[in-house]
Amino acid sequence: AYFIIIIHTPPPNNNQSSTTPALTPTNKMNVTILYGSATGNAEHIAKDLGNTINESKSTSAFRSADVMELNNFKRKKLMEAWVQPPTDTGDGVKKHALIVVCSTTGNGDAPENA
Repeated sequence: AYFIIIIHTPPPNNNQSSTTPALTPTNKMNVTILYGSATGNAEHIAKDLGNTINESKSTSAFRSADVMELNNFKRKKLMEAWVQPPTDTGDGVKKHALIVVCSTTGNGDAPENA
């Protein structure tokens, strides 16, 4: 299985003019981490990543991380929220992020919880 995670963080300020604002607690985004796993490997990776984000809020590009099984994306009707453009929630957060960690099983089949 392959995992690709792309996280954009602004460059250090260094007193240079930049069009990218510095990350502050009010403009950090929340992230949802979805995992699909048959043996538990992808689940452990996703939960470790979520714990790392939640424990390092001051240095992370994200405000908080929610970790759940891939099939919860449909079950919790998250798709309706994700197809809408990001909006200001009143706390300055206008963006959302999604990370998917998924393994394969058998002959490249998706795991049961994906």
